[in-house]
Amino acid sequence: MREFLLSAIVFGALLAAPSVAAADNVSDRTASIQLCRAEVSAQAGAAASDVRLDQVRVRPRNVRVDLDVWRDGNLQNVRCDVTRGKGGLTVAAITPALQTATAAR
Repeated sequence: MREFLLSAIVFGALLAAPSVAAADNVSDRTASIQLCRAEVSAQAGAAASDVRLDQVRVRPRNVRVDLDVWRDGNLQNVRCDVTRGKGGLTVAAITPALQTATAAR
């Protein structure tokens, strides 16, 4: 009975402790947001302050970041997918494709 009680306490403590994967999720989420904001800002030719976070979703193999881009008084919703791999975080896709103001003219 005593061994069962000790095992139950240890098991409960393990479940209550934050996992290493959760810490990775937070750091990957933050890095993905920064990476996407920089890439979208560069592609859109917009200031970094004009690219704002809307929503972020963390999945086992990727992070999806939805951003709001303000250009010339117009709002455009942009989705940025970032892959999570052994080599680090990389931008996989930006939808819709963005053009800089000079390229669109």
